[in-house]
Amino acid sequence: MLNKKLNMVNSGNNKELQYAFRLNENYHFDHFVNERQFFESAQRLIDEHYFLIVLGSLNKKDNEQHILLFFSQQYFPVQEIKGLLEKGAYFALRTDLFKGYSMRNRLKDFGYLEYSIQESKVLLDNDYRLIKNIFELVDKEAKMPASDIHSRILISYLNLLLQHMQRFYKGSMENRVNELQILHQDFINELQSLFDTGKKCMLLRPSLVLLSKKLDCTPRFLNDVSLKISKHTAQHHIDSFIVKIAKELLAETDLSVAEIAEKMQFSQPQSLTRIFKRKTRISPLDYRISII
Repeated sequence: MLNKKLNMVNSGNNKELQYAFRLNENYHFDHFVNERQFFESAQRLIDEHYFLIVLGSLNKKDNEQHILLFFSQQYFPVQEIKGLLEKGAYFALRTDLFKGYSMRNRLKDFGYLEYSIQESKVLLDNDYRLIKNIFELVDKEAKMPASDIHSRILISYLNLLLQHMQRFYKGSMENRVNELQILHQDFINELQSLFDTGKKCMLLRPSLVLLSKKLDCTPRFLNDVSLKISKHTAQHHIDSFIVKIAKELLAETDLSVAEIAEKMQFSQPQSLTRIFKRKTRISPLDYRISII
């Protein structure tokens, strides 16, 4: 690594040298004035396992709109981003390097971090000004000398930003209840359509990933919609449907538990049994005995 840096100095490539040193830190804040500049920096940061929080101006001719986006190695859709952002700023951080703050676990509390670009909320004027102010605080603090209190301040700003966005997204869902009710009903319909009533078998094993793909949304968005509309997670509905079908097959056929599991697209009977016991507190076999 040292030889690589010395070679950079010898070649006079000071810009690359500065970038190499920046990547040794656990965070990085910067502005971009065009798409090309954003992609050059963002792609390298993503490759180095950074998590990006991007406040960008959308490429709109008629009026200026702003959006807050979140990217990681798991989600960085280059083709969807192209032509989207005109300018903006980003805060990149290595969550695994913020020791003592459990930042990686903290980020899991905010479902919208896993939303797609299409599911992300365009910021209203007041929301944008608030988030922009927090970004300016992050920018100033990121330039301060590293220390324990410096890291704590950055984390506090990040928490503040995430909490405000949580409120914005909750408010957005309140204003879209009718639309979300339709999506939730489509989810239930798609789930039920996986069972062939004539052949008494599942066409495909129900899963959150499968159903979200069918509905053209992310698993986390579908889960949040389910929580909003039904007060239950999408996985709760999936597991309840699996148990309902299993009960019907246990009651109406002489199939063994292993044969029922196969008909429901489970590769291992134990997988079906675990879901069944988690939902009913008894095994499939005990359930069959109880209804005889």
